[in-house]
Amino acid sequence: MKRIGTLVSGVCIAALTATAASAGAAPGSWYIAPSLNVLWLDDARAADDDAGITLALGRTLNQNWDFELDFFGSQHARAGNDSLDLQGFALSTKRVFYREGRVNPFLSVGLGGVNSILKPGADENDLTAMFGAGLLIDLGPARDDGSAMQLRADLGARRSLSDNSQFPHTVDYVGGLGIQYSWGGTVTRLPVDTDGDGVTDDLDKCPGTPAGTAVDATGCAMPQDDDGDGVFNEGDKCPGTPPGKKVDAVGCEIDGDDDGDGILNSVDQCPTTPKGERVNNVGCPFDRELVLQGVKFATNSAELLPESMPILENAIATLKRYPEVNIEVAGHTDSRGSDAYNLQLSAQRAESVLKYLREGGVTNTLTSRGYGETDPIASNDTDEGRQQNRRVVLRTLN
Repeated sequence: MKRIGTLVSGVCIAALTATAASAGAAPGSWYIAPSLNVLWLDDARAADDDAGITLALGRTLNQNWDFELDFFGSQHARAGNDSLDLQGFALSTKRVFYREGRVNPFLSVGLGGVNSILKPGADENDLTAMFGAGLLIDLGPARDDGSAMQLRADLGARRSLSDNSQFPHTVDYVGGLGIQYSWGGTVTRLPVDTDGDGVTDDLDKCPGTPAGTAVDATGCAMPQDDDGDGVFNEGDKCPGTPPGKKVDAVGCEIDGDDDGDGILNSVDQCPTTPKGERVNNVGCPFDRELVLQGVKFATNSAELLPESMPILENAIATLKRYPEVNIEVAGHTDSRGSDAYNLQLSAQRAESVLKYLREGGVTNTLTSRGYGETDPIASNDTDEGRQQNRRVVLRTLN
């Protein structure tokens, strides 16, 4: 076993230190594959397991199939000073999988002959079937001349087909490790697309395009038109134009913006707003205090209810028009419950609204504060009054 360990170590070192620029065998190439074997013999042979060698000569027929001629030999001790030498050959075919990858699994099947030399004793020749599986592992990139080098690992069985011999129908198992060197194949190199924009490097005039960027046939970024109005983003002064609307050369609806507040006439609910006045997303004055009427929460909770979302989305659209405005999100409750509880609940609800605004893309400076029941706007003696007092308010601070 010491001899086996030494040979295995030698093969591994050779594989790890191989310097040839190589890869999987190319179609049409020839190859040679010396390997070290370990044999586990059938008990009927009454001989020790030991090491052996194999030399394979083959040709890669195509992407999937190899044809191979193997020569092998091994020596085994028997009882006393007797010995058994095994020598033989096999013709086999290999079905190789995933040849384009770095690791190529394969299955093999073949037919050959084994000469069993007994010392002392007579020689016996047996017809033998071979079955196996293994891996070919690339040791580097392919050379342009088609040469390639791979680490080869096999595990298989040799079964005697002879009826009239000293060892009829024996089955020996073989494990092998070696190097396979190929040459003479046709290497086909596909164009690569380093930046992943869909245009191969040989045609790409703009290498390094960021991932996800739309490009033209030369690999250069195409101007973007996010709202699909025919005006590219960089020149579109009215981004977000609804689909199907006619626009002018700067991407604004043709009906224009008569009062110059940045809201198109078709959606402007206050079409005569004085010039320079802040307006909301429908063109009406942007109040310093906006009550988010209709924003509701789960009972005794800061969890927003679904019916609150459209109201908050309108608030988001307005705040995005004035990112320079600082906003306080103020929470208020009615008088039911203790002062401390109402103060805590109002602060939590204000923070919940602030978080929703921030997640919606609002970049304004936002703060939140709970006022509890301290600032009612209606009587807490009626259901209607208490409902008005339970509110969230957006207040401008500048």
